[in-house]
Amino acid sequence: MATMDPAMVRNVGILGHGGVGKTLFVERMLNQLGLTSRMGSIEEGNTVCDYLEEEIERKCTIAMKLVHFTWKERRIHMIDHPGYVDFFGEPSSSAPLLDGVVVMVDASVGVQVGTDNAMRLADKFNVPRAFFVNKLDREHTDFLEVVKALQETYGKHCVPLVAPVGAGAGLKGVVNIVTGDASAVDGADALKDALVEAVAETDEELTMKYLDTLELSPEEFVTGLQNGITSGKIVPIIAGSVSMGFGINELLDLIAESFPNPLLRKVVAKDSDGNDVEVKVGPSEPFFAQVFRQVVDPYVGHLTLFRVLSGTLKTDSEFYNVTTNTKERTGKVFLVRGKEQVAVDEVGPGDLAALTKLKNTHFGDTIAAPGTSVFMPPIELPVSMVKLAILPKARADEDKLGEALNRLAEEDSTFAHYRDPDTNEHVIRGMGDLQLDILLKRMARKYKVEVETRTPKVAYRETIKGTAEVQGKHKKQTGGHGQFGDVWLRLKPNERGAGYEFVDSVVGGVVPKQYIPHVDKGSYEALQQGVISGNPVVDIIVELYFGSFHAVDSSEMAFKIAARKAIQKAVKEAKPCLLEPIMEIAVTVPSEFMGDISGDMNSRRGRLLGMDAVGGGRQVIKALVPEAEILRYSTELRSMTQGRGSYELKFSHYDEVPDHVAKELIAAYEKTRSGEEED
Repeated sequence: MATMDPAMVRNVGILGHGGVGKTLFVERMLNQLGLTSRMGSIEEGNTVCDYLEEEIERKCTIAMKLVHFTWKERRIHMIDHPGYVDFFGEPSSSAPLLDGVVVMVDASVGVQVGTDNAMRLADKFNVPRAFFVNKLDREHTDFLEVVKALQETYGKHCVPLVAPVGAGAGLKGVVNIVTGDASAVDGADALKDALVEAVAETDEELTMKYLDTLELSPEEFVTGLQNGITSGKIVPIIAGSVSMGFGINELLDLIAESFPNPLLRKVVAKDSDGNDVEVKVGPSEPFFAQVFRQVVDPYVGHLTLFRVLSGTLKTDSEFYNVTTNTKERTGKVFLVRGKEQVAVDEVGPGDLAALTKLKNTHFGDTIAAPGTSVFMPPIELPVSMVKLAILPKARADEDKLGEALNRLAEEDSTFAHYRDPDTNEHVIRGMGDLQLDILLKRMARKYKVEVETRTPKVAYRETIKGTAEVQGKHKKQTGGHGQFGDVWLRLKPNERGAGYEFVDSVVGGVVPKQYIPHVDKGSYEALQQGVISGNPVVDIIVELYFGSFHAVDSSEMAFKIAARKAIQKAVKEAKPCLLEPIMEIAVTVPSEFMGDISGDMNSRRGRLLGMDAVGGGRQVIKALVPEAEILRYSTELRSMTQGRGSYELKFSHYDEVPDHVAKELIAAYEKTRSGEEED
């Protein structure tokens, strides 16, 4: 494939809610360009982009897919993204490296949570965007109503550029209201006036002229429109129907003519001191790129996908991984189209390309010419809020489980697993139940490891509110040397968060010095095992103030056992109580859901801290809430907000569990213990 002038390269992401037609858009486009011999379908599972087993089975996209093609002498790289929030990590991974975004909207539904998420990403990375209003061939769709909804949600700078001719079953086509014959478009004059006004507002001089004359010259209008789209000050809306092939060429024209080329991108890296360093962009500059995806599947093998930010990478050359401080060889360089790879001699600025079989290069890494010291900031991913505890179904799978989970995490950077030190459970984390279900089924299929799942335990703690003085004595005769240890312990509360403290107040050698560390150890071990609920006892001061010993029968073990007995009695006498982790939550929702969310938070024993407007008709509700009340909050929030809510969570502190809740937890623990004793 011939080397491409970077000024003629475009890369763009297709985003939007699940089911709006993104994958079929790519399918129709490739077919119209003659790159496929026939149209694939979601139902038959034979599209270019949705080729994974899980995608064919569930009939939805779950992982980003790349395609490349040429349109009017431009090389266009396009990424088809999943639309469901469980897979929001996919567009979050690539968005920092895109030069433009197309947000697809279902005309029969309008604005959805996937629309919001796409626009937030475009805003975050300040890239130009366009709306493609799909499915206008369906009955009861109204293009102008969709336009109105988009403007009310995202601003008046969202303006139609391509409008439909006809509607529903009578849809005859679409027309560019600037360059085409718009006489058959309903309300064409009003649409043109709105477009001219939007163009005028992109530039102060144009604004002044428009206010004076209420018009712009053709040259001023065309230049202002292109600059407005490129800068993101104008968001064009394009009418279309993927099923009928309407609007696709018009969208490609927009991408080719109005979306920026990679030479216009400002690339800001970091040096070793954390300072910003601007990287010069050009094909002859040193090679500089960032990895945004790793792919492991039966069709493409192990692929590392990256965006060239500057310079040129040639096949069979050497490059340097700045992040891992290692050298790698390229082997062949590929451009990707679905599951197909096209070998190329080199790639340059703006190209989204792939390398195979890299050993030390991972998601987010900066790869560059040897000698490079600056690196790109890590790609920020959404925090995975959904947690499940897992257990292997078979003992034979225990050894294979960790490696299988590592492989899954390698493919999906929003997936993680870890051993929770507080509950000793193996926990997996992801963006949603659907994502975790798919990944665990993939693990069973690919790596032959099956697991059972359950809601993770809450890391409760025990503490005391009073004081107690008790004796713990261990005395046993077994023939020969016996066992004897005798301690008197005084327990009292420590400051919240101060932890465990041991005080040696023994005088007169009533407990020999060599045994005192073992009293400390026995006390600590007993507290870690818990007394009333099986959870560690924290924030407590244990004072050894008296005791006795036997010259022959006393031993280190005897004093440890004596200390444990004392702890068991003392905690029960010192007004024990349970503590629970309290989380600080920030829930972002459209304003119309504020009342529902606030009421729901109160029902979860939450304490509201405040509410703040964040723009776009959205509010952030902040609260403190027990972790036990929000273990399934991700799924429940989606249900309450029609999928339009999101939240962030962090640990705040431990607080006392209300009596009625504590009694249930303690009773459940005692029942479990009695069952174990019977066994």
